[in-house]
Amino acid sequence: MLDWLRLIRATGLFTILSNIMAATVAATYAEGNLDPKLIVSLLLQGNRMNLLWVALASCLLYASGMIWNDIADIERDRELHPRRPLPSGRISLITAYVVAAILAVASLLVASLVGSYGFYGAGIVLSLALLYDFAGKHVPYLGSLNMALVRFAHALFALLALGDLAYFKMGVLAVVGLFGADVAQDIPLSAAAYPLILGGYVLGVTLISELESRRGHRWELAFGGAILFAAVIAASVRLVTAHWIGSLQQMESYLLVVAGLFLGLGILGLLLYRVLRPWIDAVRTGRKALVGPVVGAALSGLVLLDALVATAFHPLAGLAILALYPVFRLTGRLIRMD
Repeated sequence: MLDWLRLIRATGLFTILSNIMAATVAATYAEGNLDPKLIVSLLLQGNRMNLLWVALASCLLYASGMIWNDIADIERDRELHPRRPLPSGRISLITAYVVAAILAVASLLVASLVGSYGFYGAGIVLSLALLYDFAGKHVPYLGSLNMALVRFAHALFALLALGDLAYFKMGVLAVVGLFGADVAQDIPLSAAAYPLILGGYVLGVTLISELESRRGHRWELAFGGAILFAAVIAASVRLVTAHWIGSLQQMESYLLVVAGLFLGLGILGLLLYRVLRPWIDAVRTGRKALVGPVVGAALSGLVLLDALVATAFHPLAGLAILALYPVFRLTGRLIRMD
């Protein structure tokens, strides 16, 4: 069982859940509403099982993608990581093929329970993941963009968890509007903030992770980190310019303003502490052995980034996501990939 948990990178499932939480919070409160009950009512609106189906489909997509990733890398792993479940033979290649295929099909079937948008949305995420596993990862820079698009597309897919389909359409139209398309004036472009921030962060992480498997230059490590921290800065700007600051001040809820900012800045500080130090050490020394710790720290920072973005849209929302972080860290220690 432990080998299967390692094969699917079970720890990463917590980042999938935090992505869903951040995406739904950002979309729900993009227009300035502060009612904490609003997101609950939306999740219970229409088909009350939507949240479960989206979360389950997302986890199946992730697990399938991780297995296909190791299937594609098995020859390389036999040389570089012989103790992993597939190259060591503890899980047979045929079994991995069958399970990966079953998980992929199951993800589409579960997503279809949300409706046609769910089926096609999951299909896009799965297609992008398979493209990365079998082709994209071998192309410098473009492979990193490919992986960023996987998480970007999933952030939009996650909006289907909200009972009102209008939020999914709003997120898609907001993204399209940011790229110059003519969309309705009542579409808040801030609804595109989270998918873009997440995509930028993952782009930076993947650019850095490329350097684990190929020869690279120090400037590439610096460039990847710059993109990663640009995404963090964008989330921080969203926090300090949050609409709820002015709204709560008008209601004279100064204590909640201070608490929200304290929470957000605390999350930001922890994120920078976790990621900035190993990145600076790696850039300063240029040692390839330090790239892995940077990637590991940045991946663990995904939950913190999600909590930061959620706090930028609602002063209390980050707490729920932040609760996942210690569980994520503990699981990461128990289920380590060799």
